[in-house]
Amino acid sequence: MKRKILVPMFASVMALSMNTVANADQVENNNENDKNSDRTLDLGEYQETTYKTAVVKDGVAVKIRNSGDVKTVAYTGDEFKVIGTQGEWVKVSLEDGEGWLASRYVDIKESIGYVTGEKVNLRAESNTESEVIEELEIGSTVKVLEVNENWLKVKKGEDEGYIRSLYVSEEAPVIEVEEPVVVNEVQTSNTQSNRTQTSTGSSSSTSSSNSTSSSSSNNSTNSNNGQTQKPAQNNNSSYNPPASSTSSVQAVLNLAYSKIGSPYVWGAEGPNSFDCSGFTYYVFRNAAGVSLPRTSSAQSGYGKTVSKSNLQPGDLVFFNTSGKGVSHVGIYVGGGNMIHSPSSGKTVSVTSINSSYYSSRFVTAKRVL
Repeated sequence: MKRKILVPMFASVMALSMNTVANADQVENNNENDKNSDRTLDLGEYQETTYKTAVVKDGVAVKIRNSGDVKTVAYTGDEFKVIGTQGEWVKVSLEDGEGWLASRYVDIKESIGYVTGEKVNLRAESNTESEVIEELEIGSTVKVLEVNENWLKVKKGEDEGYIRSLYVSEEAPVIEVEEPVVVNEVQTSNTQSNRTQTSTGSSSSTSSSNSTSSSSSNNSTNSNNGQTQKPAQNNNSSYNPPASSTSSVQAVLNLAYSKIGSPYVWGAEGPNSFDCSGFTYYVFRNAAGVSLPRTSSAQSGYGKTVSKSNLQPGDLVFFNTSGKGVSHVGIYVGGGNMIHSPSSGKTVSVTSINSSYYSSRFVTAKRVL
């Protein structure tokens, strides 16, 4: 009698244990062979994994489980940070914890890393005596190709090289925003008054020379309507950036508008293609010298929060387009519009944030200039 009782109890314990480790399955699968293969589990040694991303394959919907409970359902194109692997199963990071899914339903790709130090050397070989290819600023992103003991083989743009692993992280570094210096208004007005008096006193002595130079430059001034000539832009009126009250914001808008028509490419940060946060990262860094974190989620924690009703040109606007928190970012340009790199198959363009799609998905806005 004891043997008859122990056998089913042992089988139940094994089934429960296996369900805890191998706890992912496909939502819909009409292939009978795949259904049968779910019953055969390859439980190998668990291995921690870094700098890898799991991307759900085309035409697949997958349940992600933990300890037998369904944590969420992932669909084609959804991406997850890989934490580890065990046999035929992949352990991934979720917003509210961790979960497992079958490796046959995802493609494992290289992930990006964030430079965590100032002026970090990208070297040609994995040693400190090797040639320096480039110095990378804090917050820069690199695609991690290989993980070794003390060095990472990475790709930055078209260059491949090595970075000390201690200067790279899977998490974007927190970069402090410098508060603008406020000049005393009384002091400013006095300075301007003194400058006015000085210029008035010297104007009489230079008026004749000014009138001479004025007449010789009338032709060029009239041809430019009194403004400095700008690089030629597309004739489409949507390429003309709106005017701004500050030079840094105007520089951001000018550069952003110059990239209209550039294709969306996941993980790209310019100069000719971008994903959404790669676009804002590139524009603010190159136009205003502001090093934003690399992802939209990390960027949403940077700068000063402003309400939607108080938006100004140059503000960052954030949206929940995936149902999992902040997942999209654009640059507000005024008039209820933003410029952004929307999604795969689309290009950098100007879009209304008050459209039914984006209005219902608005999360927050940040001012960094």
